[in-house]
Amino acid sequence: MNEKINRLKNKKLALNPYVFEKPSLSSISIKLLVLLFLQILCLFFTKSYSALNVIFISLIASVLSSVINVFFNSQRKISTMLVIVQGILIGMFIPENYPLFSVFTISFIILFSAKYFFEDMENAWLNIVAFAVLVAWFIGERFFPHFMISTDLLMQKNPSVLLIQNGTFPIYNFDVSITSFLNNSLFSKINVVLPEGIISILCDSQSSIPAFRFNLLTIVASVCLFADGSFSPTIPSVFLIVYLLLVRLFLPMFVGGAFNSGDILLALFSSGTLFTSVFLLQWFGTTPISLCGKVFYGIIAGILAFLIVGCGTSSIGMIYTVILCNVACIIIKILEEKHNEKKVKKLITEI
Repeated sequence: MNEKINRLKNKKLALNPYVFEKPSLSSISIKLLVLLFLQILCLFFTKSYSALNVIFISLIASVLSSVINVFFNSQRKISTMLVIVQGILIGMFIPENYPLFSVFTISFIILFSAKYFFEDMENAWLNIVAFAVLVAWFIGERFFPHFMISTDLLMQKNPSVLLIQNGTFPIYNFDVSITSFLNNSLFSKINVVLPEGIISILCDSQSSIPAFRFNLLTIVASVCLFADGSFSPTIPSVFLIVYLLLVRLFLPMFVGGAFNSGDILLALFSSGTLFTSVFLLQWFGTTPISLCGKVFYGIIAGILAFLIVGCGTSSIGMIYTVILCNVACIIIKILEEKHNEKKVKKLITEI
């Protein structure tokens, strides 16, 4: 009895009866909205008004589809912030030259249908944003950028540097001064030379797809989302490690190149890899629950990205990766449930 009393004394008492280990859905949605708003501000400052129009139209379609769903089913509840986030994300993955009427129609029909078939949109097994973008690609593939790289270029040591030199990736005026400063003050100590143009790609790749552009801002967003446990860093980390490792080690060998000479920077900055890993890959309800399941999910995502996206420069490859991972997650969750059932049965027999 005295031991139990001493244990209670050593425990900290909280005034609140409940303690949440993770932020709520509404708080995460607000944070996502703020981080996406920063991306929209960058589009505004760079005068990318066509991209802003696409995002605005998809946002209107998302809100309208939710309002109509609530009108027909008054008992159905919606998360307003999450609806806004979904609308913005769809617009972020659609090229700025895509017809606005088509953007509205596709976004509205897909989101309306999804809200009708999935009673709980926050826990749907399919990433609705990725599915809407995939439909937009099938209908208007000609509007998506086609950025192909020749075999000869892939056999080179650093294709991204060559693409910068030939003007495929534009260079900002501030790039030279920042690059020289970093090389002289930091990278020279470890015998590494940062090529000119990488800072420009990191800040703004100027892709027609907004989600592919502001990679540095996406990195900052990942820190904000992972710092307080809004999202687990396990899946994105495993995904990036596996994908980039496969690109680095094996990709050039498929075209007759040397082992361990793949271009990681090209794979990281040219296909929305970072943006997808932060905002889409672990959407609510589309990922496993256990740590082992998340690691396995990340490995599958990395392998699929390597097989589909390859060296990068794909406008839709990461979306395919997300959709296929959603399907794989169903199998992982089934295995998780069977594993939990075995553990419960074992505990019961022991009792």
